[in-house]
Amino acid sequence: MNGNEISELASMLPSPASRDLPDDRANVLREHMMTEFRRAPERNTAVPARIRRRLARRPSRMALAGACVVAVAAAAGGFAIVSATSSPGGATPAAARLLARIATAAEQQSSPQVRDSEFMYIRSEVAFASYTNGSPTPTMDKLHERQVWLPVANVCVTGLLIEEGESTLLSPYTVINGKIVHPSPGEPAVRCGEGTVNGPTYRLLQSLPTDPRALLNLIYADTQGEGQAVGPDGEAFTTIGDLIREAIVPPRTAAALYRAAALIPGVTLVGHVTNAVGRPGIAIAWTNSQGRSEWIFDRATLQFIGERDYDNNAHQVTGDTAILQQAFVAKPGQFPKR
Repeated sequence: MNGNEISELASMLPSPASRDLPDDRANVLREHMMTEFRRAPERNTAVPARIRRRLARRPSRMALAGACVVAVAAAAGGFAIVSATSSPGGATPAAARLLARIATAAEQQSSPQVRDSEFMYIRSEVAFASYTNGSPTPTMDKLHERQVWLPVANVCVTGLLIEEGESTLLSPYTVINGKIVHPSPGEPAVRCGEGTVNGPTYRLLQSLPTDPRALLNLIYADTQGEGQAVGPDGEAFTTIGDLIREAIVPPRTAAALYRAAALIPGVTLVGHVTNAVGRPGIAIAWTNSQGRSEWIFDRATLQFIGERDYDNNAHQVTGDTAILQQAFVAKPGQFPKR
């Protein structure tokens, strides 16, 4: 590719009490958020190929076993308040029921024939918070379009990102000034192939276990030692979110991921939400004392339509996305029919 080609229960969770962080820890977390949210053209873009918003920036663990969730459902003449207790062995009953429905809908989708040479194309509208000039209060970016082309079979095949008017090559190799710099002799070799759980291709997603418990065990094992601030359950929820966020997930794999999520303690249902472009939906969420991360699904089709992150300390949304289009295309820069 040359330079021209690149020119059921509506519920609301109560906000847990927040805790102030030491200044040094807060600075680390802000820097981490900036690293995760803001892409830089002159860097290795293997990880930023997908938007990764780790819950690790929320440092306090949520008490999962026996946590009480207040569900607020719109009712004729007022609001009905229902108590739903999170089981130590999995999601709340309402969330588990919704995830079962979402999984069934996902596995009923058609599975297209895809060539190894093709690319996943995902178009979305996104906005994320950033911290500027040492301010403790994040500022939301303007909602904008993001388009990404990711290789189907080999992470070493160069992809493409177009966002905010800029084109960026996506590669496991270092990218400097729009050019790929291969490692010099003696430097660590790039591992090509289908990728990993933290950076999968479509082929890797196809190969994941479709038994929910086996899949969740794989995710726990793969993320062991990571996300210590949120614990293994929060890290598992985040990893599943990373897998579905900016990818075309094979139907059987998607169903398994949603059923695996139902096995994670602390997963809850949040009703009456909208994605970044105002499309109404219902959400599956994981919460700790610092904030909440939501996967948003269309109420009618149960299709994944975006995400939202909320920071309890800042009392505001810090991440907002809407999935607009997904397709397979022949090459980076090629657009499917809208």
